Amino acid sequence: MTTLAAIQGNGWTVIGCDSRASDEDGRYMTMATHKIIENNGYLIAGSGASRGSNIMQFGWKPPKPTKTEDLDLFMTQKFIPAMRKAMIDAGYDMKEDGDAAAQDSEFLISVRGTLYPIFQDYSWDRDSRGIYFSGSGGSVALGALAGLGLSDAKTPQEAERLIRKAIEIACEWDVYTSGPIITRIQYAK
Repeated sequence: MTTLAAIQGNGWTVIGCDSRASDEDGRYMTMATHKIIENNGYLIAGSGASRGSNIMQFGWKPPKPTKTEDLDLFMTQKFIPAMRKAMIDAGYDMKEDGDAAAQDSEFLISVRGTLYPIFQDYSWDRDSRGIYFSGSGGSVALGALAGLGLSDAKTPQEAERLIRKAIEIACEWDVYTSGPIITRIQYAK
């Protein structure tokens, strides 16, 4: 259970997260390892089952796009197949015969200042408004971001301030969300 919130700006991304991990019985801990980490030039933030984040953040080295490579094609043709292979190699992929490929986590991934939400079925779609969220408190954070005035997020610092406030609000309304709040900025290179 998690709250992730992110904003895609012009040449930058900001991702924020809370620090609580919990199970279905309500037991929780404040995580020593953040839900957003850097791995081979990517910012990777995960929600859902911790195993998926363990693999994505520490269990593999993701391929890097070239400076001229189209990121949409790269993510579809190289990154996601390599991600799925890492999940399969770790015994985490849940595909049964005849089923679509799946795993039990969602990710917000920033590469070269571009955000990609990767869903449980390994698909991705970018939002034309540049707003992303995930986890049990994600909808609360999204509503808070809308109410706080997303049009104010013209710089990474303004986006970071809004994301922090939105996650603070999620901490008040979602029992599975708690500080400290962590944010990371990535610029296009």
